Amino acid sequence: MIVRDIMTTKLITVEPDDTLAHAATLLRQRQFHHLPVTRKVYKAGAVQHLFEGLLSSVDIDLVSALANQNDDPTAIPWQERHVVEIMHRAIIRVTPTSSVPSAARILVERGLNYLPVVEYELLENENRVILVGLLTRSDLLIALARAMGAFEPGMQLDIVLAPGEIAPLARALLLAAELHVHITSVMASPLPDGTLPVASLHLGTINPMPLLLRLQEEGIHYSFGNSLLEEN
Repeated sequence: MIVRDIMTTKLITVEPDDTLAHAATLLRQRQFHHLPVTRKVYKAGAVQHLFEGLLSSVDIDLVSALANQNDDPTAIPWQERHVVEIMHRAIIRVTPTSSVPSAARILVERGLNYLPVVEYELLENENRVILVGLLTRSDLLIALARAMGAFEPGMQLDIVLAPGEIAPLARALLLAAELHVHITSVMASPLPDGTLPVASLHLGTINPMPLLLRLQEEGIHYSFGNSLLEEN
């Protein structure tokens, strides 16, 4: 899975010369925590967003708090200051073809909530950075839920795996195919030592009994729901 598959592409942006009042209004109305800062240009009749940086609600809150502590009557009100004055240049970026796991690792290791997704274009010997999307932690969570079949009807079946042994998973998949039980997703998450204790199958059925009986016959341990149904 790559970033293009899950990124947000409906972009709400501000420009560097916009006022902080305008940006604060957008953040409040949209209930966002951040806004990309771009300059709009047109190419072949389409709008492109030249990426300049990012502005967060925390940035605005900090400027507002500092302004409230300033007693200088000649100071420019914070609402009239421009986005370019406080935005971040956001040098940490990913591209649409970056892998989702690598992007997720960057978010976790850097303690970020979002990453700009950019493409690079050479125009008149100048590199242009085009913003094409944003990748947020919410995007990752939704992608994980979708991969686990959370948005599909059915149920989750966990196949217990012995260390280094995936034969029970392979056999369970073969039995499901034989019984025409639709599998909407398969997921196995390793422990820190690299072992796979469980493989989770999302079954596209609410009547798994034929498959469960076959698993019992073949001595394959399983569980589902909140009940441990491992057979000895």
